[in-house]
Amino acid sequence: MPASRRARPACSADPPSSITTSPSTSPPRSASRSRSRSSNESPSPTTRTSRSSSPPPSPSPRSTINRSSARPCAAAAASASRSPRAASRRSPTPIGSSCRPRARSSEETAVSEPVVEAVRSEEPSQDRAHHSSRAARVTLFEDRAEVVRRASFRAAKGTRWEAIAGVSLLVDDGTVQARITRGEARVLSARVLRRAHEERALGREEIEALEREVRAARDRVVAADQAVDRLQRALGQHDELATQWVKSASLGPRKASDPGVMGSYREGWRAIDVSAKATLDEMARVRAERAQTEVDRRRAEARLAEGRAETPRYDAVIELEIEAHEEGDVEVELTYRLPCALWRPEHLARLTSDGPDATAGSVEIVTYAAAWQRTGEAWDDVELRFSTARPTRAASPPLLSDDVLSTRRKTEEERRNIVVAAREQSIELAGLDRGDRATAEMPGVDDGGEPVTYTGKERASLPSNGRPCRVEIGRAAVKAELARLVVAVRSPAAHLRATATLEGAGPLLAGPVRLARGASLVGRARLDFVGKGEPFELGFGPDDAIRVRRSEDEKRDTQAITGAQRLERKVTLYLSNLSSRARKVLVTERIPVSEIEDVEIHLAEAGGISLDKDGFLRATVDVGAHATRTLSYTFEVRAGARVTLPAF
Repeated sequence: MPASRRARPACSADPPSSITTSPSTSPPRSASRSRSRSSNESPSPTTRTSRSSSPPPSPSPRSTINRSSARPCAAAAASASRSPRAASRRSPTPIGSSCRPRARSSEETAVSEPVVEAVRSEEPSQDRAHHSSRAARVTLFEDRAEVVRRASFRAAKGTRWEAIAGVSLLVDDGTVQARITRGEARVLSARVLRRAHEERALGREEIEALEREVRAARDRVVAADQAVDRLQRALGQHDELATQWVKSASLGPRKASDPGVMGSYREGWRAIDVSAKATLDEMARVRAERAQTEVDRRRAEARLAEGRAETPRYDAVIELEIEAHEEGDVEVELTYRLPCALWRPEHLARLTSDGPDATAGSVEIVTYAAAWQRTGEAWDDVELRFSTARPTRAASPPLLSDDVLSTRRKTEEERRNIVVAAREQSIELAGLDRGDRATAEMPGVDDGGEPVTYTGKERASLPSNGRPCRVEIGRAAVKAELARLVVAVRSPAAHLRATATLEGAGPLLAGPVRLARGASLVGRARLDFVGKGEPFELGFGPDDAIRVRRSEDEKRDTQAITGAQRLERKVTLYLSNLSSRARKVLVTERIPVSEIEDVEIHLAEAGGISLDKDGFLRATVDVGAHATRTLSYTFEVRAGARVTLPAF
């Protein structure tokens, strides 16, 4: 760019300055004329002139501008009145604009606000005092939670921003609500700010201690190396002495026949040998110490590196713009929702009866809320509520597509033969014929069309570790009819069944249930939704005293002329009582139910068994002590010649 052309103020990604002017000993007239014309103009606060510490390669009167990020700074006029102290502040992690850091970093902009905004005159949030808060009440839903948090602080006179700490990063910005519960002030606006910090694993004192340990380990390594060098020089001296001794002995000493002369030679060699061995032993010891010292040094350096390692830490605060006419203490209540928290119901059913042969008893059902959260917040000693509502945002209906139905003619094979298929059909027990219904209509599948909210019996703490915490939310005691049920086609043992009608203010939610008889836990089961006044049944484990064996006899015949088919099946049950007391057993069997006119099924021989519309046969049998009873029934299946019967 020519020197006569005036350099426009621009913003660069380099924080010290955006324009660097190279020094020149003899600037041209055009450059000085350009300066004289612009002397009356106010300089841009974002334009600085700095002199490089190292001389440029050539003294050219040319300005160097970073064109990749240079652009007009929109906040030049607003930042001209900013104090040097505020201008020197830097955001920990600048994001967004490449201009000089503003009074409020773009990283601290709430999600609901645009990133490009006018420069605000308030101080950055990192310089504000963060007020601690505590969770007072938490309402858990099936996939989220609503938190009510309170904070107390002293509000200054006027309008200013206050930061409330202790909230999770997962806060839904659109659900944040704030109100003043105590004090003469009001909340003008609220926003959620999220920031990232780089922090070391250890503090300054721990790092300084590790640095001293590393320096000491390095000094020990140097000392060990010096000791090894000294011993190596000593070994070299021993080698020279041994060489000189050998040369002197090989020349033949004078008066070799003199015992004193030869003794002195032997003593000299012995002294050299002893000193060399001692030096070698010392060398081995010093080298071992040196190796251990090297290991200690590496470990100390590794611990220092781990302590100096910086890891990102993320936190969030809720900033409130509070207007107070007078200085005073205020209490703020925040309400917001966040994910990663949920609850599920579970039950404990305990059966109490007068004895093993009792036909009536009492069932106590305790309902617990199993709740867990991984939000990162501390919910200590809070009031927990559990709701069946589903607070979600507006959803759009799904797109509908046409279902095409078509017809075709039957084939000749389909006209000649009728293939019958058999299937298992589950019979719903809601509104079962046994048990009394207290209400005319049962509630809906989930909560009867009205959300139900439960409150914990006591305050509890819910840590943010993802582990379930159980809180009692309900307790009900109902009267029950007891019966020993035998379903031989399913199990060869009798099971204790309790039939009861729910009486109380609320329903029983669907969930797992633990079953207990007295003080003994007998198993686990699944409880479906039970509305108010609805009969339900629970099984409390097998009765080992009753055994049953089932046998089937089948006959098939086909008429020669018409081809009509007839199947007769006889089922015999053998009930055995192994106890010393008589038992009353309710036997339940089943026969197929026909849904087409070409197949007829009827009970030929009942044997004192009643049949209902769903194909179930029930009979009450008294089995004496150490006795066996036999029960049998027969049913027939009739079909035409064109019908292909299945195996059932």
